[in-house]
Amino acid sequence: MSLMTREDMLRELELLPVWQLKGQLPTVQNVSVLNSVSEVATELAPQLSPQLSPQFEPVIEPVIEPVIEPVIEPVIEPASLDNEDVEEVAAIVTPAKPFRLLISDDASLAFVLDSAIESNDTQDVETLLGNILKAINMSCRIDMPNATLDTLNEHVVKLVMVMGESAANSLLGQLQTIDDWRNKQLVSPVYYQGLPVVITYHPEFLLKNTAYKAKAWVDLCTAKRILQNL
Repeated sequence: MSLMTREDMLRELELLPVWQLKGQLPTVQNVSVLNSVSEVATELAPQLSPQLSPQFEPVIEPVIEPVIEPVIEPVIEPASLDNEDVEEVAAIVTPAKPFRLLISDDASLAFVLDSAIESNDTQDVETLLGNILKAINMSCRIDMPNATLDTLNEHVVKLVMVMGESAANSLLGQLQTIDDWRNKQLVSPVYYQGLPVVITYHPEFLLKNTAYKAKAWVDLCTAKRILQNL
């Protein structure tokens, strides 16, 4: 076997022709000098060629101050009241006044009437009241001319029959006319401390206004029907 020379090995590896360096590589000192020259040239470039040197101007961003809007509080106007609200506001709570209290014999029914009678026909008023009680088959064992709410609360009854506007306002704590009370009970039942209440005209009023006796009779029948269903 013949020995291969270096050139033969390079040729076999396809590394020929061999490139040879014709010039000397710069020494470390030469590289340092070149770098120094490059730095000086960079520093002198803006002065020698100002047209070729880019000008960098500082960017000043505008200062945006927060806009403080004035606080405007809404003006709240009072709500307008309709007719029903006006009626409720007009229904002022009134302190209870003394009234006449009658309790039926079976203690199921309490009659509340105006204590003062302005009519001179007192006897006729009492006669008419007696006839009303007979018409509904009622008789009373207790008759108190100046009773109070505490007196009424002492008796255990099932229903309260109120006769007269003043007695109704005193018992229920509102100012309404007798017709308003009657219309109200036609729409929905009226109660006093859980007890059903039927409101009708005072015997003195019926004595002067006989045309209203039919309405009073309807109220009495309503009271009887309520008692029967209790």
